[in-house]
Amino acid sequence: MARIIEETLLGLEKANVIGFHDFSIGNRQLWDNLPDDIRKGIIIDGENIRFTNNDYIPLSLFRNFKATGNRKTFEDVYFAKRRKLSDAVIAECAENEGRFISVIEEGIWSLLSEPSWVIPAHNSYVRDTEQLDTPLTERPVLDLFACETGEILALTAAVLGRKLNPIILKNIYSELERRIAKPYIEDSFWWMGSEGPLINWSPWCTQNVLIAVLSDPGLEDKTRMKAVKQAIGTLEGFIASYNEDGACDEGAGYYHAAALSLFGALLVLERSSGRDFSKVFRNQKIYNMASYIEDVFIADDLYLNYADCSPKAGTLTCREYLFAKAVGNDAMAHHAARDVAKYGWKESDNSYNLYYKLLALSSYNEAIAEASRERIFRKPPFKAFSRTDLAIYREDDITFAIKGGCNAESHNHNDVGSIILYKGTVPILVDIGVETYTKTTFSKDRYTLKPMQSAYHNVVNFPPLQQKDGKEYKAEDVVFTKNSATLSLRHAYPADDRLKSYIRHMHFDRDRKIIRIDEETDTALAPVLSLMTLEKPAVNGNSLEFDSFRITFDSDIEVEIEDFPVTDARLRIAWPDMLYRSLIKIGKNASWTISFK
Repeated sequence: MARIIEETLLGLEKANVIGFHDFSIGNRQLWDNLPDDIRKGIIIDGENIRFTNNDYIPLSLFRNFKATGNRKTFEDVYFAKRRKLSDAVIAECAENEGRFISVIEEGIWSLLSEPSWVIPAHNSYVRDTEQLDTPLTERPVLDLFACETGEILALTAAVLGRKLNPIILKNIYSELERRIAKPYIEDSFWWMGSEGPLINWSPWCTQNVLIAVLSDPGLEDKTRMKAVKQAIGTLEGFIASYNEDGACDEGAGYYHAAALSLFGALLVLERSSGRDFSKVFRNQKIYNMASYIEDVFIADDLYLNYADCSPKAGTLTCREYLFAKAVGNDAMAHHAARDVAKYGWKESDNSYNLYYKLLALSSYNEAIAEASRERIFRKPPFKAFSRTDLAIYREDDITFAIKGGCNAESHNHNDVGSIILYKGTVPILVDIGVETYTKTTFSKDRYTLKPMQSAYHNVVNFPPLQQKDGKEYKAEDVVFTKNSATLSLRHAYPADDRLKSYIRHMHFDRDRKIIRIDEETDTALAPVLSLMTLEKPAVNGNSLEFDSFRITFDSDIEVEIEDFPVTDARLRIAWPDMLYRSLIKIGKNASWTISFK
């Protein structure tokens, strides 16, 4: 694929300072025309904001992660401060009476007073290495949230301008230059493209660095252009890392930080360069990247959730609406607009990013108008992605997915060959997702966690063999058709003379609404099929009986049913207090069918 951003910006010699005039407090056409309930709600939220001594982050709190592995203790304080500052800024813009300036300046001072903006879990200079327990202030680490802190401060200055104390403004720009612009231009961080494959960090960090650098009127033109050129290289590398089908191997939950952040970065480049980016947005690959979230949509707020993702992967927002509109995906634009009308304008996940709040509020009325239109879009009955070997089958309200790929994908779970099934919004066969992130989540001990293991996915294991993590552990000879799938899964498991082959076949009888799975193995081990369900099954001869469906085997079965208590806060967002794992001993060759009552 051609380097489409470079082509669009060919010959660019100067990147202009982005004034963000559309978002500024002086644009009363935006702020005074917000719906009354939203405007009043923003102001009420602002009235409750205070910065106190409880917002101070001591060194002991930073070091707590290294000592305990707990990320949440530090991050709760860290993100609350940024959320409060962003909320106070939009409250002032909505009211425009100066009531919130003092609390805004207190919030700015609080962020500027932090010796470092990196979070403890990211405090290292080389990818996937041990974190330092103390930040080195002379060499700032540009992680996701240091970059995002820069974005919040930059937009606070750009949007409020002279409403702020001039010394506060000067301090903001001084720290942005020292902590963001200088390290971005002079240092090298893995997410820029210097080390290995690019993931969501690349567009997410780049978007926020661009906002911080291109909002600073004090920077020299050559400094801004250095930043733009670096950003172009990173974004082109990120786009190149995707297959043409646009699949996000990090899963639906990371789409918002990956392809959607790419969109945010492209908007910033378009604005700072004055160039028309319509050719970029209408590129087929960018269209596919934008559309992935719509492709994996199930119903309501549910999405197909492989890797470190929850089935509740976040509802669509005004950002998705704008992205869909830019690439020309009418179905996704309408879906996003309806979500905005149903769930509100706020981001369901990243609720502290000021850029996202401003994009949402500036496009809210347009999205609501789109949501009011009577439009019907139907999803295709079959969709396959070659990047992740993911195939999706739909018939009426049935959504079935099967995944190949390998066990070295970003945010990987050992889930090659696993399946997910929903009937409407009812989970039939589920992927657990990921628990609250801790130090273990991204360490050498990652696969000691049950949700990461193939034994807790809907696939056959061969005790003591489970699937192994690594690029060489993968599906082979993958064939998807509109009604069937075949995957050779032998090489998803460690080499062992006792396991010679494992092939999984799937056939979808659309007329009868029956899904048949054939497991073919050549093994001296005893195959055990693992099935994760929301309901506890009743064993009836060769069947597992559930309230709304039945799983029937071609011979009598021996089943062990285990409770899987859901105690983790992150998992509880999607699941009740109990899931169930059925361990079914099967023969070397077994067939089982799923039928609906």
